[in-house]
Amino acid sequence: MMKTVSVIIPVFNSKDYLKNCIESISAVNAHTKTTIIGEIVLVDDGSTDGSGEICDSFVNGNVYQGCSIQVIHQENKGVSAARNRGLSIASGDFVLFIDSDDTVDSSKLAELLFTAMQDQPFDMIVFGMSFEYYSGNRIYRRELLLPPFSGQITHEELENSIVRIFSTNMISSLCNKLIRKSIIDSAVILLREEMFLYEDLEFSLRLMAKCKSLYFSQEPIYRYRQSSDEGNAARRLKRIEHIPEIVDKIEDALIPLGGSEDILLSLYLVLAREKISLASKKETDTVCADFKNWVDSHKLFNRVRSNEYAMLLYGIRSLRLLIKRTKTRIRHKVAVSVKKMIGDFRTQ
Repeated sequence: MMKTVSVIIPVFNSKDYLKNCIESISAVNAHTKTTIIGEIVLVDDGSTDGSGEICDSFVNGNVYQGCSIQVIHQENKGVSAARNRGLSIASGDFVLFIDSDDTVDSSKLAELLFTAMQDQPFDMIVFGMSFEYYSGNRIYRRELLLPPFSGQITHEELENSIVRIFSTNMISSLCNKLIRKSIIDSAVILLREEMFLYEDLEFSLRLMAKCKSLYFSQEPIYRYRQSSDEGNAARRLKRIEHIPEIVDKIEDALIPLGGSEDILLSLYLVLAREKISLASKKETDTVCADFKNWVDSHKLFNRVRSNEYAMLLYGIRSLRLLIKRTKTRIRHKVAVSVKKMIGDFRTQ
């Protein structure tokens, strides 16, 4: 018997893109010629731009291209709270999360679902992503993020491959995963609403730890819309005084998967770069001191001694780090300007 999918879309001030998002999902049924997307749950998280009204407009007919449309309006509580609210009413065999300004490749998703979900034992299906960078309505850069392999793997194989999977950025997003709903329900796993950075990664790791069998597809099915404003992570990090507040949660989620110092160290360095990109000298000193203490407590000095940036952090070389930041900003601005004018030659 064909399984059905509940698609949960948290909506916040995305009126210019929301209709395309919904239509790209509902079109899957047209490609499969059956109702495989059983319902779309739109959670309006306190939008003020008219997105809520757009959500309501899809409910007028109750069913849209074979999909039942449900709309929830709530006060703004954040994306994790919106997703959890959607989970509370989702009734499909599987769950798919989509952000309201993104889309999917309907035909490729239909093919994947039709072939991989017919009485198959997979607890999670992970597929590729296309990051599309926009300036106005024009894509000036496209980056494909794909799993390192395709096909079915067991939980044991997942533990042995977790670093490879993480290195291709296949765990960080929740939107490139189809998840068996019973896995979420039986383990009572919800997104941590107090997290506002890397909450997708933490949630994905806890889910993967419960999966007995996973399936990977190297098709770039999810289309992530990246605006020209690419500093959002750094601004959110400004709200976090100490990076270990995030890394410790990821470490806890990794324990059932065997843990991985490589993942934690890589993640820490990414967070440190992001935070320092908008940090003062005093804040940079704190980032460095926290990193040194974290490395010492985890006995990882031998792992960082060959990494120039890590050693600047470990040695609390704040001024050197701020000088490197300035040089990086200049190179980045030049590169982005060129790509916006003539496009990214890597995508031609």
